[in-house]
Amino acid sequence: MGLKKIAKRILDLFQIEIKRKNKEVFQDLSFDDIYKKKITRNPIIFDVGANQGQSIERFKKIFKSPIIHAFEPVEFEFKKLKEKYSKDKNIILNNYAVGEKKESKCLYITAKTGTSSFNKVKKNTDWLKTRSQQNNTTLDGYTKSKEIVKVTTLDSYCLEKNITQIDILKVDTQGYEDMVLKGCQNILSKKIISIVESELMFDNVYEKYLTFSDLEEYLLPNNFRLVGLNLTNSNLFSGLVFFADVMYFNKDKFKL
Repeated sequence: MGLKKIAKRILDLFQIEIKRKNKEVFQDLSFDDIYKKKITRNPIIFDVGANQGQSIERFKKIFKSPIIHAFEPVEFEFKKLKEKYSKDKNIILNNYAVGEKKESKCLYITAKTGTSSFNKVKKNTDWLKTRSQQNNTTLDGYTKSKEIVKVTTLDSYCLEKNITQIDILKVDTQGYEDMVLKGCQNILSKKIISIVESELMFDNVYEKYLTFSDLEEYLLPNNFRLVGLNLTNSNLFSGLVFFADVMYFNKDKFKL
């Protein structure tokens, strides 16, 4: 009897089963890991809600030489972006907001400018109490000012700039993400956008909150599929914030 048969009988006697190990190693990929895995060239990125350039720096670390169209309506923050990136030919800076139509609109500027929004901050919440203390201001003083800003649509912007490809559309507009998508239905339907990464706020920070259906109303009919979810807190009752970063892929662009 051969050695293989003897070994098999011994294993069978002790009810031991040997399975071939799958060569593929499964791991929990971050959004950045997914980008590195799925995008192998220098992409065209739209950064809607650029603030102080956090996402610009992030994408510059992921990709060697991305082209980034950044949109930031807060004048104070936009000036800092210009000081930092005006000499970078791959960074196109735009000092206006993005929404569902071209207009002028009131933006509520908060003590921490990253939480500025077209939506009013909701009063008497634990979030507002904590953020006010962190920024050395009062509850009423957290919203520092109102500023009338110019708003464009991504449909208009792409038409004016003759843009026919967006690899990544990143949207972080503090509860206004649905209106950004509403204003780019033309380029969504034409399959110009490959990936949408968006913040989705479920909590009571603002007088308006969003749900998945608010984004998917515009994404699912255009053949996008949810492929990634980063959740901050698992429910509304366990912390100051309850939101997610979500990632959608266009199924016409990727094999899923």
